[in-house]
Order: sequence, then C-alpha cells, then structure tokens
Amino acid sequence: MTMLYPEEHELQTPTQSLKDPHSAAKLRLQASLWLSRAQRELHDAIFLRDGSDESLERYYSARAELDSAEAYALMVAKALLQAG
Repeated sequence: MTMLYPEEHELQTPTQSLKDPHSAAKLRLQASLWLSRAQRELHDAIFLRDGSDESLERYYSARAELDSAEAYALMVAKALLQAG
C-alpha cells in the first residue's frame, strides 16, 4: 500500500530514496498522491467556508498542507532530475 504522507526523512532528503527505478517510481507516486489529496482538501475547504472559525481554520490548514505537498513535489522532481 502506498503511503499518502511521505516519511519525514524522505521530506528532508528524497535523493536517498532513489536507489533504483522502482524506488524512484514509488517516490514520484507518493508525491503525486500527497499533492492530489492536498489539492482536493483545499478545494473542499474553499467551497465549504461559511465564515465560522472552524471553516477558516480548515482553510488555513488545507492551504499549509498544499504548500508542503508542493514543496515536496518540487524536491522530488529536482532529485529525479539530478539522479537521471
């Protein structure tokens, strides 16, 4: 089963996870799944905003999660380019 959240050590150094083509594909899939899920959560948070503190907190949390997922996806892309 593929993890939706990459492990913390992978967030810091994705190049160490690129030992073989299978590992590279798994890392790329993890980044893609995390990014897709974060985009979906932000979309939901935007359309479910009702002015309450809870909905505002949900929006901020989803925005932060998407920022993290985007940063990780960029790190993975850079690592894949350097490895290739």
